[in-house]
Amino acid sequence: MNKDEDAELISKAKATAVQYLKEKYELDVEITYAKKFPPYVTNKVDISGNVIGHAEEDFTISVNYENQETSNFAISPELKKVLIENGTYPGFQDKKKIH
Repeated sequence: MNKDEDAELISKAKATAVQYLKEKYELDVEITYAKKFPPYVTNKVDISGNVIGHAEEDFTISVNYENQETSNFAISPELKKVLIENGTYPGFQDKKKIH
């Protein structure tokens, strides 16, 4: 793969991550780092970023550049707190919203 192809794969993976976080967790994020690994290592792009305007609410996520599936989502304690407050933390249900 040449640098243009790598740049296109990274760009697509970044867009997938932004869309995933918006749809699944209602977050508006900015990407601060993205690295594509060589194909003999893995077919993923590792991405880091944060909620726009809140650098301390950061995350990492991997995107498979062959099928655009996300994995390895990890968040800071600050972002976890926000997701819990919003009721969008995985496996969390706000009891106030159940009634």
